[in-house]
Amino acid sequence: MKTYFRKFPGLLSCGLMVAMLSACVTDRHESLRVAASRLDDASSHFLAQVQVPAVDTRHDRLSRDAELMARASHKLDVDISRGETRAALEEDYRQVEDSYEELHRQLTDEGLADQSRRVLEEFDRVTTAYRDVQSSMVLRTAEVR
Repeated sequence: MKTYFRKFPGLLSCGLMVAMLSACVTDRHESLRVAASRLDDASSHFLAQVQVPAVDTRHDRLSRDAELMARASHKLDVDISRGETRAALEEDYRQVEDSYEELHRQLTDEGLADQSRRVLEEFDRVTTAYRDVQSSMVLRTAEVR
């Protein structure tokens, strides 16, 4: 057995390289799956926090947009678990990104967060989870190209 390794060190090196690369890809996919699951949980929790009887039209719009974010996050999480195609995941991510940016805009530009410290704290959880998904999607896209 020892002579085999001495005769074919390149073959052994290639085998080890393939094993290491597949482990990296699996880790990145697992990282995306975990991040998407956290985003699904955080956006659902955020939705529950902002779904109160509409006080005004701005708050009502915030609730609707939070619901869109929760739905998009859940779809991304489910599709990752199902092993959907890269194109499907990228479309799911675009929907998450659009809904996140709209919520962020409402909370900062329109000052809705100033009305409720609790809403801002809950949105911070969504932001952290969103950024983890964003980072994982960037890594996933970079490794495919």
